[in-house]
Amino acid sequence: MAIQNWQASFVLWIGLCLRFLVVLYPRAAASFIVPPLNLPRRCQNKHFAETYETEDGKELDSLLGELKSAFVYEGRMDGSPNEGYRCGFVVVLGAPNMGKSTLMNALLQEDLCIATARPQTTRHAILGILSAPECQVCLVDTPGVIEDPAYRLQEGMMEAVLGAFRDADVMLVVTDLFSTPISDDQLFAKVQKSNKPVIVAINKVDLASAVNPGAEGNEGKTVTVEDAVARWRQLLPNAIAILPVTASGGIGDSGVQALRLILTGGPGIPSAIRNLGRPVPGMFPTDVQLITDEEAKQILPLSPPLYDQGLLTDRTDRFIASELIRSSLFETLKKELPYCCEVRVQQFKEATEEDKLIRIWADILVERDSQKVIVIGKNGDQVKKVGIAARQKLEEFFQTRIGINLRVKVDKDWRKKDNKLQEFGYIKVKKKRKN
Repeated sequence: MAIQNWQASFVLWIGLCLRFLVVLYPRAAASFIVPPLNLPRRCQNKHFAETYETEDGKELDSLLGELKSAFVYEGRMDGSPNEGYRCGFVVVLGAPNMGKSTLMNALLQEDLCIATARPQTTRHAILGILSAPECQVCLVDTPGVIEDPAYRLQEGMMEAVLGAFRDADVMLVVTDLFSTPISDDQLFAKVQKSNKPVIVAINKVDLASAVNPGAEGNEGKTVTVEDAVARWRQLLPNAIAILPVTASGGIGDSGVQALRLILTGGPGIPSAIRNLGRPVPGMFPTDVQLITDEEAKQILPLSPPLYDQGLLTDRTDRFIASELIRSSLFETLKKELPYCCEVRVQQFKEATEEDKLIRIWADILVERDSQKVIVIGKNGDQVKKVGIAARQKLEEFFQTRIGINLRVKVDKDWRKKDNKLQEFGYIKVKKKRKN
């Protein structure tokens, strides 16, 4: 009897696999159709569409339900069809220190990307997922574009920018009041020639009232919103919209609100645009006064959601922790030292009923012994400041108490070594070609 039960279970699983094969690849599966087998209980096979039963009489649909429930996990999509749903990747491009990460955080209403006053804070292409009832916007924050990378790490950062550009469905170009351009002429030429939808966000428009047009260094720059919009309409005449925003104001800024609604297809886009104030010529293409909700819905391609509705990013908690610690280094240390630092989380221990804290052990890597001395500080004061600032950021993000242990180590010239940059995820491992 035990042998018969084993045989029945084995054939049942084979039948399940074949049924899924038929659904996904009907032509390929046709060659696998076999005649019914003599089993202790009925197991009929008619194009894999009849009911399967086990010895206790459970039908296939019930078994499939049990199978599905057995594979429920956080982040898993339910796979239910949604006709008319739209989903796509929106790459955020711009020169260093334009506020790209700040704008992405404002759109997500979460502090996912580290944002500091220092340029080149972002090193990776970071995905942020903005889900709405009828669409899913996959925002990709990228490092600031550098025309001439100075070392291998910066080359890897530019590879991340180009990779995100190639995969994008929509481009969100971020500049500032002074119309700071994308410094890489070849990349910007690709943006200009691309048939993909383009939106321009002119950030930091709150500085307009404080700018002195005649000040030294402002020659050739735009210093008003009107001039900046006109400049970018000339550079990107086919841009869907050129919007003034103040990303540091978060979702409370009217420009950020309008941009978010345009990306998600509304509702209420015309009203949000009117809230920007007096219309600025050039905000929309020639003969276009406003973007309607229906027009905005066409920006993203038709596609089912790629990620679970509740997911914020595909990055791990370890990665988020390392980025928040690194942002504390930028805020605490001076001059160029943070650019020589890398953070590697060695252990990330989740909170338990016995220990209510998330405990993190991380290494701060520097390139020289002299840098190590500065990061540690006298009697460890400097690294202690970094740890206090990082713990506050981590507790705010993870919404629980954090225990953090930092150690400073020397990894000589890590920014220039391919093997280290591959290990740290800055460049991809090059596959060897077969002869």
